Amino acid sequence: MNVYRVSGRLKAFIFFFSIVLILIFGSLLLVPFVTLPPDSRILELYSFCCSSIYLNALVVLLAIVIIALALILLINVFVRRVIFTNDSIISRNIFSTRKLAYGEIKGYKINNSMLYIVTNSNEKKQIAINLVSLERTNNLIRSLEVRFTNLDF
Repeated sequence: MNVYRVSGRLKAFIFFFSIVLILIFGSLLLVPFVTLPPDSRILELYSFCCSSIYLNALVVLLAIVIIALALILLINVFVRRVIFTNDSIISRNIFSTRKLAYGEIKGYKINNSMLYIVTNSNEKKQIAINLVSLERTNNLIRSLEVRFTNLDF
């Protein structure tokens, strides 16, 4: 069984990027509840951009959405995997797990750093794998070359 995960550098980048987003927009949510000095830059900015109640609600909604997206991105980077077992290929991410038995696979295609594992029937969806985000992609492609046909040729 071979397990392919997100590369360490990409994990570190997404981790720090998500933490920065969460801190920035989380602190923006705290501005109305914290007493700040009257000459504070953040208070001036908040007063300027949120002068009406609609803009205030929009900024709060935008901050919550960005924090939620950062959390989803952070969780997904640690959950994302492609697993080659003795009889199937499993692709896991935060929202879905797709499993294709070797008998259901027609072949594979590589297009613009995306790997598509194509199925025999229209009932099962193909698996799309971003080759840039995973580590040891050469081993992954070699494993596919041994078992399946390249549909690019």
